[in-house]
Amino acid sequence: MDFIRDCGVMVEPQEGMAVEELLDVAAFAEKTGFGYFFRSDHILPTTRTKGLDSPECWTTLGAIAGRTRKIKFGPMVSPIGFRNPALLARMACTVNSLAHGRLHLGLGAGWYEDEYLAHGIEFPDVKTRLRQFRESLRIIRPLTQAGRVDFDGKFFSAHLETLPKLKERIHLIIGGRATSAVRNTVDFGDEWNYFSAVPDDFDRLKATIDASGRHLVVSRMGSFVIAGNASQLKSRVRRDMRRKGVSKDEDAYARDLRKSGWLVATEGDFPESVNKLRERGVEKFYFQTWEPEDKEHLGLLARTLKGM
Repeated sequence: MDFIRDCGVMVEPQEGMAVEELLDVAAFAEKTGFGYFFRSDHILPTTRTKGLDSPECWTTLGAIAGRTRKIKFGPMVSPIGFRNPALLARMACTVNSLAHGRLHLGLGAGWYEDEYLAHGIEFPDVKTRLRQFRESLRIIRPLTQAGRVDFDGKFFSAHLETLPKLKERIHLIIGGRATSAVRNTVDFGDEWNYFSAVPDDFDRLKATIDASGRHLVVSRMGSFVIAGNASQLKSRVRRDMRRKGVSKDEDAYARDLRKSGWLVATEGDFPESVNKLRERGVEKFYFQTWEPEDKEHLGLLARTLKGM
């Protein structure tokens, strides 16, 4: 029953969610018992589908703060390039105050060039983005932990105290599967989150965290398909195939999903898949859904997690 509190729902509103739909799913996740609710921070559909509603992340996080009461929530993850890091830190402190300390701040270097260019935002090469990201952490970390910063860097500078005043530090999540993400987590973060499939060098990356002497959370975000029995699972897999316009054998497609990191299993086998990752050292699980309106699917996931 307690394990679900270490689990969360992850949604992708840039793929056509209205704001009310987003708030409804957040409230459902809280009511169902999940400990966390995350949303992506994208300003264009990452599927490159035209004409979809893509509600801006931080505006909706303020709304989630007002709609929910217990669940922890945040962006997974906010790219540094969208907002000045000092301003982003102040936004986070404001939302955290609205939520009475429930915000979890996920940060990343950014990757989707199209959304940057469409909004007139510079998209540097990856080496520069990683340098900018590390500088940003040197601003965001002290502002969200101690409420003040005094820093001058090559890309960013900040000399200020936050308002409203911090009542407690903000939990900082750093996302990524590269060595640099783990190094940044050790230096600045509270939690390392990796996406989907277990990185080939996961054990080495986790050993770096373990050797740091800091208590850092290891979490995983990825998609899933769960069903009551094998026949229903095939039906669920076919539904995902239709959504993507894929035509192939269901079993072969399910194998492809598993290879890419999806958890695909009946409710009887699902705990085994999760527990294998827990044995590797994953402590928290954020389940990504591409059909958040499907409450039956999320409800079955919740019931299964409660039974673990």
